[in-house]
Amino acid sequence: MANTDLSTQFEKISDRAKTATNNLRAASQRSRNQLAVDAASARDKATAAANQLKDNADGARNKVSSQWQEIRDKWQAHVAKVQTRVDEKADQLDARAAAADADLAESYALDAIDFAQAAVDEAESAALDAMYARTDAEALQTHHASGL
Repeated sequence: MANTDLSTQFEKISDRAKTATNNLRAASQRSRNQLAVDAASARDKATAAANQLKDNADGARNKVSSQWQEIRDKWQAHVAKVQTRVDEKADQLDARAAAADADLAESYALDAIDFAQAAVDEAESAALDAMYARTDAEALQTHHASGL
């Protein structure tokens, strides 16, 4: 994979984060019912993304990284667990319980944001390591070719 391919893939993180930020800002002006629809849509998108991670992990390019496979599996299970919890709480009418659930959901959101920020740092590190490894391999290949 060329270094520019890694850069292009990394740019998708920023684009996706900007879209999510815009969606969150717009959501602050929406009704409760519209927020319910938006939240369900976002959960569906998160579930699809977790499933995509699993599908990618099953591909040949990711077979080397068993640690990432384990993280992907845990993330997919986590997303499914949160989805189930949200579905179970949807019909809850108790105001105190609903407030506690909102606190829990906000805490989860902050944890997910922290995780995403750490994942961006790890992705940058991994991409730079890959770019260095590629240039190192090319330099060694050139060195060996010129020595023949």
